[in-house]
Amino acid sequence: MARARGANAIMAAAYESTYGTVPGSGFKKLPFVSADIGEDQALIASDLLGYGRDPQQPARDVINNEGNIVVPIDLRNFGYWLKLLMGAPTTTVGVAATGNFVFSAQPANNATITIGGTVFTFVTATPAGNQIKIGATLAETIANAVIALNASSVGAISAQTYCADLAGTTIQIVSDTIGTAGNSVAIAASSSPASNATASGATLSGGSASGPSNHVFVAGALSLPSMSIEVGMPDVPSYGMNFGAGANTLAIPLQRSGLLNATLGIIAQGETRSNSSGAGVPAESVIERFTQFTGQIRRDGVPLGNVTSGNFNFSNGLDKVEVIRPDGRIGGIDPAMLAVTGEAVVRFADTTLLDLATATTPIELSYGWSISASKSLLITAHTVWLPRPKLPITGPNGIQASFSWQASESPTLGKTCTITLVNDVSAY
Repeated sequence: MARARGANAIMAAAYESTYGTVPGSGFKKLPFVSADIGEDQALIASDLLGYGRDPQQPARDVINNEGNIVVPIDLRNFGYWLKLLMGAPTTTVGVAATGNFVFSAQPANNATITIGGTVFTFVTATPAGNQIKIGATLAETIANAVIALNASSVGAISAQTYCADLAGTTIQIVSDTIGTAGNSVAIAASSSPASNATASGATLSGGSASGPSNHVFVAGALSLPSMSIEVGMPDVPSYGMNFGAGANTLAIPLQRSGLLNATLGIIAQGETRSNSSGAGVPAESVIERFTQFTGQIRRDGVPLGNVTSGNFNFSNGLDKVEVIRPDGRIGGIDPAMLAVTGEAVVRFADTTLLDLATATTPIELSYGWSISASKSLLITAHTVWLPRPKLPITGPNGIQASFSWQASESPTLGKTCTITLVNDVSAY
């Protein structure tokens, strides 16, 4: 008799039209690292007296089906888990228009850049309105510009997203609208006073109605989908079909090297076991993994330096409907309060984050990974609050600060977290 081996284990999943009802088709083979979902039923020790010291027959307790699935964060398959976690995405095919300003040196006082007809002025004094503070270095000035542009409520400015490059010499501009609309946004930089900036063109460019699929998942949906997830061990054979499965939590560790995986906390209604698969012949997507070394963390569009490690956590706060029923299973799961939290461990090189924490100033925090321009994943927590941390000194090595942050709903965007997956999958 063959013995089951993890190397041969298979996972297949399909969304359910009705909670707890296994669909007859639509299964996808999904890659996974580990899984511990499945029904378990505890025994309750007998409390009877009068039969001597020998224990009497135990009783069975309720059935539970909760556990974790560790999956690779890859280009195509990870989208199925994101849909389970956050609901169906809004998908748009195409490419957003882009552009940039490349600076060769610090801009002069009163130099300007113009975007969509709106002028922003660089000043040495305290900035007000559409002004940008000239910092001590060009990188600081670029950071100030990106933060000011992203914070602007002017329609011509807020229609784009801005970020700085790692070198601190470039303002990168991306239209928020997928397609050709952004191609008409004019950009310019003054020569007198000298901005020392070169625009990538007269307008943003490259916007197209064809190209990759942009899947935008937004947290906070009032109802979430459920899945039937089959874990098969064909060596035996034995197949466990977990039905009524919902994603309660997502945890992503952030580090300099290693494999990029996510741990999903799953709550299911029940499981049926069989010696044959109920998933048929599941469809399969090519695996193309994102890697830790391509990751980047940005604060308000500016690369956040000196981060040594961290994590991103998402919770739906699923509430189990623990009804009384003869099969001992739950009646369902209801989404409760959303929670988006994380941690950033930072080498203490400047007081930027500490000052923001002390002033209780919220920031936007984003985590991104990229394979190419048309293959990327971006997680954005829109309004993040930083705690005021200690700065422990434990020896001669570098001093680190740990910021265990919490996110809340953005008062302007009306959402807490957005995850954008760009790939070649037409729909989830």
